[in-house]
Amino acid sequence: MSRSTFRRNTHMAISVSLALFMVHSNQVGIGIAGVQRFIYDRVQQDAWISVIIAGIMTHIAAWFMLKILAKFKDMDLYDIHQTVFGKWPARVLNFIFIVYIMGSALTILRGYIEIIQSWMFPGVPSWVLNASLLCLAIYGVTGGIRVLAGISFFSVGLTVWQLLLLVYPMQYADFHLLQPVFHHDLVELMDGAKKMSFSIIGFEIILFIYPFVKEKEMLPRYVHGGLFMTTFLYVAVMLVTLLYFQGEQLQHLIWATLMMMKIVEFPFLERFEFVSISLWMLIMLDNLLMNLWVAMRGVHHISGVKERMALIGIVGVMFFASNFLETRQSINLITDIFGGVGFYIIFIYPIVLYVVIRLFRKGAVRT
Repeated sequence: MSRSTFRRNTHMAISVSLALFMVHSNQVGIGIAGVQRFIYDRVQQDAWISVIIAGIMTHIAAWFMLKILAKFKDMDLYDIHQTVFGKWPARVLNFIFIVYIMGSALTILRGYIEIIQSWMFPGVPSWVLNASLLCLAIYGVTGGIRVLAGISFFSVGLTVWQLLLLVYPMQYADFHLLQPVFHHDLVELMDGAKKMSFSIIGFEIILFIYPFVKEKEMLPRYVHGGLFMTTFLYVAVMLVTLLYFQGEQLQHLIWATLMMMKIVEFPFLERFEFVSISLWMLIMLDNLLMNLWVAMRGVHHISGVKERMALIGIVGVMFFASNFLETRQSINLITDIFGGVGFYIIFIYPIVLYVVIRLFRKGAVRT
């Protein structure tokens, strides 16, 4: 959708308060189910400190993103690239972002399918789950930005209450497992934060929803509010994990959060982790929808293909790619690749772009 089209369709605008839910829900994905192991491998009992550092990094990166967006009127990142760099360099940069976004969506999709197959339905073929979830995604994305915002709101409301269930593993907490505190130097803590980065990114969605947000001057407070909620959630989960599991156990657990959910029991329900996995589908679907929406708009922007045709093409590519990722090693490999790339794209590139705009392209922006 072009900027002029957007101005003619003001009914597609969303309330600025919904940006909080879109940022938070797009950050909390499959990573919360098992990111603890990767951070613990780097900094052991100081893993919670690395999570806090990663959270601070998100606020810094978001500050640069918001400063860039504030310099342009009703533009998303795709338009900003074209304004700042020109047509062909912008196409290259936009293509890189599209590939990255599709890769992120692929890891989200495949990660959730692996959880379903490992915990609930081991006999269901991957292609069946792929097709089912991607069909839901097509239906949701074609609903537009307001549908995505509504799904984000409900996904947060229906899942954040699970934080209260952390009281169950806290009954067995051993606070000695957090000692000694600050046992690792800053370089090691930063390395742990980098491993956390792929699980806590997703707030870059603001670069693409910005043209649709009402009351843009209020956007920073809601973006940073969503980032704070996410950091608080991950710190809480990490602390409870460190207090509940011995280090040797945690190093061998793929889904540490789900393992903690296994001890939650009610008189009418024994396997509560099945409920959690089912509710996580809403979180996963919300992440998948927003990533596909961003990729669809990107393909339309650089090629001129109609958005629905672009969406069908993207979903087809993801369906076939996901069916090739059948082993834990292949899933880890693609997660590491896009996690490493994502660190530079989300945390480093906004700073570079901001500097370029400030120093070399003042005439192209609105001051």
